[in-house]
Amino acid sequence: MKDLRANSSPDIKIFLVGNKADLEDQRVVKAEDAKKFMENYELNYFQESSAKTGMNVETIFIEAAKVLYKDYLEYNEDNKKKKKKTEKKSLITNETNVEKKKGCC
Repeated sequence: MKDLRANSSPDIKIFLVGNKADLEDQRVVKAEDAKKFMENYELNYFQESSAKTGMNVETIFIEAAKVLYKDYLEYNEDNKKKKKKTEKKSLITNETNVEKKKGCC
């Protein structure tokens, strides 16, 4: 996890997917342990699945899309706020420049 965080974008989204949930009798990692891991490392999502049976496969992709879409909306909202602040500043600058031009002519 340290390497992943160190070598990726700070806004990376990390999903923990436990596969082979259909092989309960061969389980190596308890679901509770995986949830604790997710919380300790502040991962975005955890789900157990089975590629063999298809259990939760679609759900994982839907949840990934939701997380990414929410992030996209927040990113755009932040950019709109930044743009408005920049526009206000540039309007003040333009007004000041216009007044200077009128005063010197």
